[in-house]
Amino acid sequence: MTKDRKTTVADAALELLATAGARGLTHRAVDAFAGLPPGSTSSCCRTRLDLVALALNRHAARNLEDLKDDAERLAAARPSLDSFIDTLAGRLDDWMSPAKRSRVVAQIEIFIIASREPSLQKVVEDLHQRFVDATVAALDRLGIKDPKNVATGLIATVNGILLGQVVNSQMRPSRKACRLILLRAVTGAA
Repeated sequence: MTKDRKTTVADAALELLATAGARGLTHRAVDAFAGLPPGSTSSCCRTRLDLVALALNRHAARNLEDLKDDAERLAAARPSLDSFIDTLAGRLDDWMSPAKRSRVVAQIEIFIIASREPSLQKVVEDLHQRFVDATVAALDRLGIKDPKNVATGLIATVNGILLGQVVNSQMRPSRKACRLILLRAVTGAA
């Protein structure tokens, strides 16, 4: 099955954000990158902000899909803090892989753009809340005390690890190190 045009445009926009940055994201560049006829991107995204919002929603959908897969695996297993931390460490390892590094770079570019655009900032906040809610629910199922505050810290920890890896790919922590960092974020243990 072929992707629909909006998905093709969104995927191309994400790749351009990752490789050319915010300045390289134009309707014309997306058309060329995606191999679409000129004007195709403009037909589904009238403005640059529409294009960034489309890319942002596609990025969030990909991440939520990854996390949904993880949640299904966790639900099939016996829920435990160990299995939760192992799964999350595996997800971080996957997102830091060379194959998915561009997704993280694009996310950072989108966040920077959104920090200056109130309409996009609202979209980022709404999507972020979905991640917080899912994390709170998972932590609550594990019996973690104060799951909302723990979720906020855990998400900040994950984002910090991802940002550090983008800034310096030599900083990529091992899965074992990620596991320890995540465990500390959840339990507060030193």
